Amino acid sequence: MGSEKRAGIKAVEVAGRILEILARAEKPVALRDLAAGSHMSPGKVHRYLVSFLTSGLARQDPDTRRYSLGPLAMRLGLAALSSHQPLRDAIMLLRELRDRLDETLVLSVWGAQGPTVVHVEESSQPIVMTMRIGAALPILATATGMVFAAYLPRHFTEPLIRASLNEKDRSNLFARDRISLDELAQQARSRGYVYNEGHLMQGVNAAAFPLLDRSSNVVAVMAVMGRAGKLNLHDGAKMIERLLTAARNFGG
Repeated sequence: MGSEKRAGIKAVEVAGRILEILARAEKPVALRDLAAGSHMSPGKVHRYLVSFLTSGLARQDPDTRRYSLGPLAMRLGLAALSSHQPLRDAIMLLRELRDRLDETLVLSVWGAQGPTVVHVEESSQPIVMTMRIGAALPILATATGMVFAAYLPRHFTEPLIRASLNEKDRSNLFARDRISLDELAQQARSRGYVYNEGHLMQGVNAAAFPLLDRSSNVVAVMAVMGRAGKLNLHDGAKMIERLLTAARNFGG
């Protein structure tokens, strides 16, 4: 009995193959590519996609007609992440720091689309910039993205880095070429954080810190966001130091 293969539902297994392709894709996927990747006819894949769109497992860009994971898939992924003990510890840390500092704290992990927001602890103070759970952050235009660029192995980050450096308008990037990127990555590893002074929105600053496990692997990146008058390298130096200490003690 123990060696017998358990009977399952073939349609669910097929659906899983299609969702796996969407999860691994770095950008929305065309129907023909989904069909080729799953070794099925476009017609058969399309029938699955219709159900995925109805249930929220997938979404379709109305202009390109390409497919990507939908809101239900995102919620399922976040639920799975929240059951991971290091992530649960990181969320607890964010709550403790928010209660102590009363600043907005954002937790991001490395996902299929790069740096992805998975948890937000809002401060009691109104802040102009709001981070949405599930949002993908630009790797070279945010403090969080730069931390991932500095701490993750380059083969993880290279596709997004290459795409950013190939953009025509690079005025909002921390690094605009490979040399400056390597210098900033080294600086981030030396300091233990990346500071963002009004980079994406004037008057709103941010600082991002890696949360590492005992093997020095990146579990997540913790970022604090606040108004420039309070979160800066002068008046806010003590706050940044407290966050840096908390990040370094994580997983210890």
